[in-house]
Amino acid sequence: MGLINDVRREYSKVQWPRRKEIVSATSWVVVMSIFLGIYLGVFDIIASRLLKMLVSLFGG
Repeated sequence: MGLINDVRREYSKVQWPRRKEIVSATSWVVVMSIFLGIYLGVFDIIASRLLKMLVSLFGG
């Protein structure tokens, strides 16, 4: 029973985030994910076109 009491004692020390903090952090993650997706998509399009251009120039 010592382990269970230790777990309960440590669990009571946990400071759970407030709803406002959770919403803020989640919003930040969603916005950054969208931004990163757009950034990588644009980079992929540019790299793909550049590679096609290089292949056509050097007779691939």
